[in-house]
Amino acid sequence: MKDNHVDKSQIKVCVICAETIKPKFLGLDNDGNKHYWYHGNNAQPVADGVCCDHCNKTVVIPERMTNILMSRNLDSFNKLI
Repeated sequence: MKDNHVDKSQIKVCVICAETIKPKFLGLDNDGNKHYWYHGNNAQPVADGVCCDHCNKTVVIPERMTNILMSRNLDSFNKLI
């Protein structure tokens, strides 16, 4: 197995908390090379750019769920009118 390190030139910063986004280890290929995901998570609809896993779980996903529920409630309300 080869000793492939994280490529620090690809590290990104979370647009929500401004912390460094930790690369995710994806696994090894057939040659034993390590592969990482450096791109974080889509921060929409909270912000433009990418966010860390913590902000994705605690800020972005709850915002998306709220938007979905509000949209459904608005659709139900409009049907009553």
